[in-house]
Amino acid sequence: MTGEYKPPVANYFEALESRYGDNFNFDRLSDSELLELERLGRQAIEIDPLVTSAEKQMLAPLLTLMAKQKQKRNLS
Repeated sequence: MTGEYKPPVANYFEALESRYGDNFNFDRLSDSELLELERLGRQAIEIDPLVTSAEKQMLAPLLTLMAKQKQKRNLS
């Protein structure tokens, strides 16, 4: 996000895209992958001082998607 800095959520998301390739889809993620992506997204938005406010706004829909996935899977 800022310059060369990439928050852990960006690295994790890239790893998931690499693992699943063209078949990447939030429905395909395991429960643990989904929860980790949510945790890292929250960390970037709520805690990470190197993520700009504009970048935090761009990441916000990720948390909405994670909430929908958790509801769909009956995860708390």
